[in-house]
Amino acid sequence: MVAMQRTVVDWQTGAGGPGVSVFYSGFGVDLTVPLATFFNAIKASFPPSVSWSIPNTGDEVDDVSGAITGAWTGGTAASIVGTGSAQYFAGTGAYARWVTGAVHNRRKVYGRTFLCPIINAGADNDGTIGSATLGTLNTAAGVLGAALKLRVWSRPTSVTANDGTSFAVIAGLVPDRTTSLRSRRH
Repeated sequence: MVAMQRTVVDWQTGAGGPGVSVFYSGFGVDLTVPLATFFNAIKASFPPSVSWSIPNTGDEVDDVSGAITGAWTGGTAASIVGTGSAQYFAGTGAYARWVTGAVHNRRKVYGRTFLCPIINAGADNDGTIGSATLGTLNTAAGVLGAALKLRVWSRPTSVTANDGTSFAVIAGLVPDRTTSLRSRRH
């Protein structure tokens, strides 16, 4: 069993609506500064209508059962606003892949954080992510992943199963692929 800290970063995204990114770390590992550094590093790739709120409190979670076991309080909360151009396609962007190097239930374990919407200027002529934007996103994801503070949680297979686990992130990268977000609400 690994006690994890869950950090929920709130996104305000204008036309795409609000969203969240959930990050996990080991017990006692405060992500407020590394996450603020990450989002500050990529903010020029996002329109001014996008903002991120990084809290300095959150839940402690047991990775085996998924149960909340307490709360954590950490560094200084942060609010970051996109500084790129105002033109973007709502819900379209990139994603960061968090690499663990682990195998669980016969599958490689990766995490993913969606980074949407990136600005129009962040696109290349062939519809992929532009090289400057991709370089910025990859550098920021690489620094956050290499800090060895993130964990990827493999959830329990059912509510009653105690077979969840988590793995340390060893690297972060952003593939040259666009992605889109669709709401589950109707």
